[in-house]
Amino acid sequence: MNNIKGWLIIVSVMIPMNSHAGFADTLRDLRNTLGQVSETTKQVAGISQDVKNTSGQNQQAAIQTNLVTGQTLRPKINNISLYQSANKSSAVMYKLSKSTDLVFSGNVQQGLYEVATDHGTGWVEGHLVQ
Repeated sequence: MNNIKGWLIIVSVMIPMNSHAGFADTLRDLRNTLGQVSETTKQVAGISQDVKNTSGQNQQAAIQTNLVTGQTLRPKINNISLYQSANKSSAVMYKLSKSTDLVFSGNVQQGLYEVATDHGTGWVEGHLVQ
């Protein structure tokens, strides 16, 4: 009789522990899934912010410059650099004179205007053209 009571006590204690263990596993899986969803949401938010910033910078720069795509510009001084990319540390493709016609492409990055010239398409410092 004591053996049966002992087994009943053991079984009655073990059954709830197994169900609690399964519940804990389910909660752990749910927590991991929520963590993954949260991380993915942060990544998507970061990407959309990057896209928003990039398009906003070009629009804002075009508004600030009051320039129109296709507008003809001229260097204010002789020997301004025509850069290969929108970075003043990039290669200089050509040194432009004051009489060089520049056609504004509509792109502005880091204070540089993308222009087309007889010497190719490149970037010039915005404050050095009119």
